[in-house]
Amino acid sequence: MTRSLPVAVLVFVCALPAALGAQVTRSVSVGASGGLSLPVSDLGETAQSGYSVAGHMFLKPAGRERLLFRGDVTYDRWSAKPAPGNNVQDANFTGMGFVANAIASAGTAKSSRRPYLLAGAGFFRTNLAGKGSGAGFTSESSDMGIQVGGGMTFALSGMSTFLEAKYVNVFRSPTSWTYVPITFGVRF
Repeated sequence: MTRSLPVAVLVFVCALPAALGAQVTRSVSVGASGGLSLPVSDLGETAQSGYSVAGHMFLKPAGRERLLFRGDVTYDRWSAKPAPGNNVQDANFTGMGFVANAIASAGTAKSSRRPYLLAGAGFFRTNLAGKGSGAGFTSESSDMGIQVGGGMTFALSGMSTFLEAKYVNVFRSPTSWTYVPITFGVRF
């Protein structure tokens, strides 16, 4: 896949907040999440289930009840699956992402539960590192990626929590890394 589509999506997602509300006040909040990260496709053939942690910054445009923007800094890690016949020991895959998302919620702001959909694009730093036959090896790459998903927000007094699943595709060469983080988070 060419890199022009992910770049266009990233530019659109980053420019959208300014275009929608350059003259309105915004509400800013922060959050954190963590949970299971499931490698799929080619990554799933060589990596085991791992974990995902993330920090979030939320930007709520005034007058836009169902629209929210979120910046994510994510870290995912998976151990390599043992493969018969090779000398690789202690190998792992890691991915760090910087992603801009647009989130569309259903329901009203007064609802205690609100489902939402999200879509985003960003930059990812991926790494495969390990030891084999006494020597270490590493393969690093910086690439564009996209994510789509959904979740449910639960309003609490002074904060909210959310449960979310998303599909992440990092356009790494020669094959993309795809994975599904399933996370629980809090927003303050």
